[in-house]
Amino acid sequence: MSDKIPIYRWSGEYFGFIHNGHFFDADGNYLGWIEDDGSVWNKDGTYLGQLTEENYILRETMKMEPMPKIPKIPPIPPIPPIPKIDKIGRIGKLGWEDALDRFQGEEDA
Repeated sequence: MSDKIPIYRWSGEYFGFIHNGHFFDADGNYLGWIEDDGSVWNKDGTYLGQLTEENYILRETMKMEPMPKIPKIPPIPPIPPIPKIDKIGRIGKLGWEDALDRFQGEEDA
């Protein structure tokens, strides 16, 4: 995973990117990492969600979250890519929620 994969909210807004297995917001701030199985982990080691359709991170609402992991050492932040154009929002998936809602308001902080 060397290319920067754009990540969007389920509602369509560009949120950030994945680069070399690390998850960043649109400004290049480190948010967590992604495992080979597509699971995405917050920088504090808590489970965030599952990479879905390559560009979204969703969390199954009826499933028990896995145990937290030991946080990884944050990487040197890469230069953020040129912000992507927002996509058309998606229709909700029953039993799933946008895992990026946990960051509501944090990107302005």
